[in-house]
Amino acid sequence: LRIVSLDVPQRVSVGREVLLKCAYDLEGDLLYSVKWYKDDIEFFRYVPSDRPPGQYFEVHGIRVDMVRSVEQCVRS
Repeated sequence: LRIVSLDVPQRVSVGREVLLKCAYDLEGDLLYSVKWYKDDIEFFRYVPSDRPPGQYFEVHGIRVDMVRSVEQCVRS
């Protein structure tokens, strides 16, 4: 796995929509999972083999739009 780009804003105003993006190259491997963290606490996980593949973990100050969040982007 090679991370091609990671786009995370430094600051976001309360209530504003946020888009977090992680572009990666699997280099021929299969994707097992993608995990997103805030202050070392996991708030979103994407596991393609799970149903549903996306899972949100409640973390103070974080909300995730589960309909629009997928393996390479998380939206609030």
